[in-house]
Amino acid sequence: MGKKEMQEVYWLRIIACLSVVLIHAVSRVLTDFSVTGDDRVVYRTLQVILLYGTPMFVLLSTIVMTHAYKDHIPKGFLKKRLKYIFIPYLAMAAFYAGDKYYRYHWTFSDFAKEFGYNVIGQWHGYFVLIIFQFYLLHLAFVKYSNRFKPLHVLTISFCISVGYWISLYFYFIDYVSHSSYLTLFFSRVLFVGWLFYYVVAYYCGKNYERFLNILNENWKFLLVGVIGSFTLLQYIYHTGILMRVTSARFDVILYTVLLFFLLFYVFSKVKRVPRWIVSTSGYSYGIYLLHPFVQTFVSRTVFREATELTYLFVQLIAGVFGPIVLIYLISKFPFGKYVVGKMPVRKKDNKEVFKSKVA
Repeated sequence: MGKKEMQEVYWLRIIACLSVVLIHAVSRVLTDFSVTGDDRVVYRTLQVILLYGTPMFVLLSTIVMTHAYKDHIPKGFLKKRLKYIFIPYLAMAAFYAGDKYYRYHWTFSDFAKEFGYNVIGQWHGYFVLIIFQFYLLHLAFVKYSNRFKPLHVLTISFCISVGYWISLYFYFIDYVSHSSYLTLFFSRVLFVGWLFYYVVAYYCGKNYERFLNILNENWKFLLVGVIGSFTLLQYIYHTGILMRVTSARFDVILYTVLLFFLLFYVFSKVKRVPRWIVSTSGYSYGIYLLHPFVQTFVSRTVFREATELTYLFVQLIAGVFGPIVLIYLISKFPFGKYVVGKMPVRKKDNKEVFKSKVA
């Protein structure tokens, strides 16, 4: 179609995926070893470093989508995403509810209630709901964004996202804290706090070549920005200003976006993407959905006489390769793509190339 393929996305998907898996691996260590004191601070610091994982998925999904559909929305745009992203989301929501039904000897009523909570985002797959809100927003952006100056839209969206999470956590959290779902919905499911990620990725994908040129001209400033925003994030966390270990924080926004830019710049210099990187990237959605199940299974079955670091490594490896095995097996069934998402389609020509997954 004349569009240059964004090969950087393959690398960044893997980095985002590994970051999310590692965050949850640390959580398993903290829980299973009852870590306290300075050791707990170290592990929490590592988790704060990795908080870019989920919002980076939002950035990647949007930049791929916008690069592909910068001027128009093709027929079947939403239908395709409902089939290969939202239906697997529902399947995994039911799967996790069924897992608890089996382990805790629940009644069917308990299962139905848990499934309902999962559908509305009260589990780790909530980011899919964020993405779908942006799919709908994209319909409007493609049609109306040319009427406004990008700098104005970026500035306003940044103020909205930062202002929303500051207002929520410091002024309005008590109004929803009586309900765990309301807290999760307003802190991480509602798109408002994530809006700046979409807008940034929208303009980057729409102006991909110019975006690369800007990165090349300003990479040193990006490096300084990443260090500065990271320092600010750690300061706000460790001084107790905001102690929530979640990606839905106002101080994660600049850190994530600048790190995304810096990594994009670094991998734009890589001339050839190894086949295994492309293949593994295609499993990222399924890994995101399935890794907590595998890690919980490891937690219940692995003999924990190893050190905390060894256990962390085991949980990380299991959280990546366990889902890959499950995804590969499930994808062999005709219904597999509706459970774990659509796998990349291999094309045959002089080189082995993979068609990118649904954005």
